[in-house]
Order: sequence, then structure tokens, then C-alpha cells
Amino acid sequence: MTVSRQEIESLRPSRPVLSPWSKPRVSFESEPNGEGGIAFTTTVFLTGAECPFRCSMCDLWMQTTIDRTPVGAIPFQLRQALREEPEGDGFTRATKRWLKLYNASNFFDPRAIPVEDYAEIAELCRGYDRVIVENHPELSDERVLSFARSIDAKLEIAMGLETVHPAAMQLLNKSMTLADFESAVRFCSSHHIDVRAFVLLHPPGVERQDSVDWTWKTIDFAFETGVRHTSVIPVRSGNGWIDQQRALGRYSIPDLQMVSNFFSQVGARMVSSVDRVLAFDLWDWEKIPGGTASEREQLFRRIQSYNTTQNFDLPPKETAD
Repeated sequence: MTVSRQEIESLRPSRPVLSPWSKPRVSFESEPNGEGGIAFTTTVFLTGAECPFRCSMCDLWMQTTIDRTPVGAIPFQLRQALREEPEGDGFTRATKRWLKLYNASNFFDPRAIPVEDYAEIAELCRGYDRVIVENHPELSDERVLSFARSIDAKLEIAMGLETVHPAAMQLLNKSMTLADFESAVRFCSSHHIDVRAFVLLHPPGVERQDSVDWTWKTIDFAFETGVRHTSVIPVRSGNGWIDQQRALGRYSIPDLQMVSNFFSQVGARMVSSVDRVLAFDLWDWEKIPGGTASEREQLFRRIQSYNTTQNFDLPPKETAD
């Protein structure tokens, strides 16, 4: 079964009106650097043109614009965001400083990030050890290499792998094959560019009882292909098509029990893997159904601790009253 672009677009809720000349949202966090240390990471959520692909589960289009991103808008947003970086021990003592430029689309789509802005963006990236951007495997080309050469940092490309389940991959309308993803990883690796992958927990098309197993199969594929960092994302509702499938009784989003089942296997699966980083995305945690308040808080803190330390057995710090 496939889902058409027209069907996906027709089921979308209203699009928020966003301006590429507004101050972007920015967040600060720590993440493992893959070398046994910690990187202080600044994530800038840039606003620009929507991705040309139409993945059926995607809700990122709500953070984009219909029109082409104007030249100069992305450097403007980045300058605004970097003024918010904190000063203090957590920032200055970090072993690495990383910068994520997430535009809810593809960094190397010229409609989203104008090529004319690359030089100024590269200048604003000075002082960071690593720059991480989002991109579709089909857009792995000379623009990637040009930008990589222009920055004084290690470039990392974050790409949506989602799943290796054949029926689910077809339903997701990813506009790529597993061979395409593998080819893009090889392209990046051959030019000393790192890759992180996004993997879905329980995508449509996978039987609920099999979802955790298929998520691990996808993680294994990502690491075996050469991915450095894999982020697991539970499928969210709210994009239109997913909501229709739920209303028709064809799909239900991951609940706390499924998340717990997945996370309980991390300790055994990720033994002795310092150079392979695994994280579970806690974005929109409150939307994951199920569990008591205590169970939800305990699991959240355990995942949060693992995401930062990569130590499954390390108990999370108690939260202050």
C-alpha cells in the first residue's frame, strides 16, 4: 500500500503562519560525543521552506513556510539565536561545543537554505567542533561537500531512516529505498562526514507486537551501515494522515509500555559501544499515552540519564523538590 502526496496534503490541519525573519527557537543540552566525553549542544530551530518530500508521518512541515526561504533570512535567524547561548560552567567546561542547525526540512535543498547564504552561515559556525544539519539521502551531492569544506568544524548529516520494515517503508512515502540511505552514508563517510539517523518506534505498517523488534533491526542496520548516532523517535499524532489512521482504527501511537519495553533492552543491546551513540527522543513526552505519573517520571528520568551518559546502569539523579 502506498499513500499519495495528494492524500497526505489533503488531511493536514491548518498550517501555522511563520516568518523566516523572526527570532528562532533555541535549546541547550548535553549529549555524549562518542569519545567518552560530553558535548554542549546548541540547537537552533530555523524557519524556512518546506521539504519537497511528503512523508506520511511527518509533522515538521508545521514548522516551515510555503514560500522559498529569502536570501539572508537564515543567517539573520542564526545570529539572533547564538546571542542566547549561556555562559558558565556547563558551557565553558564542556569537552566539545556542537551546533545543530535544524530547519524542519533539508539543509541542502536550495529552496530551504539558499546556497548564497552558505559563506555567512559558515562564518557564524566558527568556534564549534561539530555542526549537525538535517538532510534527505537523495540530496547528498556537491552542495554537502562545499559546505563541509567551508566550515571550521566536523560536519554531521542527520537523515531519516525511519524503518527497515518493507511494508512500513512503503506506507511512509519516504521517496527513498534502504539502498539510497546506504549510498548516502557511504557518500558522507568517504568524505569524512559523520551521519546520524532518525529511527521510528512503531511506524504505521508494523504490527504492534513486533514494533520493538523492528526498531532494533533498524538500529542495527543503521550502525552496520556506518551511522555514528541513532535517535529513536516514537511516532506522534497531529500531522493529519496519522490522525486519520487512528480514527479508522488502523493504527495506534506508541504508549508508555512500548517505550518501556524498548528501553529495557538497551543495556544488553548497546554493550561496549562507546563509538556508537543511541538516544531516545523525549520531545512531546507528555503526548505518549499510558502509565501513572510516577511511572512516567521514573522512565523519563532514566531515559534522560542514558541519553547523556550512555550508561544504562547509572541511576538518574533525583529531581529537587
